[in-house]
This record gives sequence, structure tokens and C-alpha cells, in this order.
Amino acid sequence: MGHDTFASSTASISEFVGLEYMTQDHYAAFGIVVHLTSQLDATLDQIIVAMANAATQPTFYPLLTFLSAKDKRDYIVAMAKVAQWPPYAIKGMGGLMDRAKSASDLRNDIAHCLWKKGRRKGTIKPIVLSARGAIKVLGSGHNEREWTAAELIAEAKKIHQIGIDLRTFMLRYGLVPALPEIPPPTPSPMRNRRKGKTRQDE
Repeated sequence: MGHDTFASSTASISEFVGLEYMTQDHYAAFGIVVHLTSQLDATLDQIIVAMANAATQPTFYPLLTFLSAKDKRDYIVAMAKVAQWPPYAIKGMGGLMDRAKSASDLRNDIAHCLWKKGRRKGTIKPIVLSARGAIKVLGSGHNEREWTAAELIAEAKKIHQIGIDLRTFMLRYGLVPALPEIPPPTPSPMRNRRKGKTRQDE
């Protein structure tokens, strides 16, 4: 991202009738979060390839498109345990995967949820419908998280830092000899046709 400050544009987009509370800053922040989460997802791909010793096997890469972000996190932690990493390394990786989950959660809210005006000036919040175990509707309570554009940008910076910390962790402790380069571009992320979700979805 390179800079600590961003040009501000607090104006709404007039063509989007009914969404006047959404500013250009909000939309820009959404894009940054989604983009950096994709970068983080690519880092997970690299780690899986390295752990599976599959860097020289191009046919392995397409298989990653069938894995959700949750699948990748679970696989990395499981492989760490099978590889008999020392306890401190397994714990450290678990912490990094928890941080990666938070990034995916925000990305999924941006990609799949309706966002409404928040209570505080300049804030927005997602409306989330969950049917896991019980029906829950989030987005109308007074104690739920609201986001300003600046807060979304700050979260994007955290997501970027997760990727840096993840690569540093793997290399510092010699858990992989070297992370491979990001594989060549593949077709658009494949969708699970039954669930209608992209590979980053949980």
C-alpha cells in the first residue's frame, strides 16, 4: 500500500440511489480489503505447495482452486502437526491462522453482505444472516461493529501484515526451505456450484 495516508473522497456516488450513506472512500476501502485478502490467500497457496513438496508439480496448483480459505488454514495446521513441528511452532502457526480467519471473515462480509448506515457519522455495518445451528440476523443491534472508511483501511493494513508475518515465520524457523514463487495465473476462481461460493469463502 506504500503510504500512510490516502486521498479522501467522502462524496457518495449519485448514480447509486438509496446508497447515499456509502462514500467513495468506503468503496475504495472495500476494494483494498478484498485485494489484500486475495494476496494473503496466494500466500497460503505457496505455503501448502512448499509443505507438500509440490513446487515442481504444476498439476498440483489447480487443486488449490477447489479449497476454501478455511480448508487451506485447516490443511496447514494439520500438516504442521503431522510433520511433528515443535509445539511452539504449531502454536505460532495456529495464531497466524486465527488472524487469517479474521481477514477472510471481513472479506466475506464485504463480498456477500448488504451494508447499511451505521449509528456513528460516516460508519457502515454489514447485515449478516446466519443459519448455523440457529437463525441469527446481525446488523440491527446497537453493540455491533461499525466501520468508517479509515477503519476499513486500517484493517487492510493488518491483513497485509499477516501475509508478511506468515512468510517471515515460515522462513525464520526453517519450516520450509523456501517459499515458491506465486504460480502462473489460472482461470477465474472456480466456484463450488452447489454452494455458489468462491474458493475464499468458508
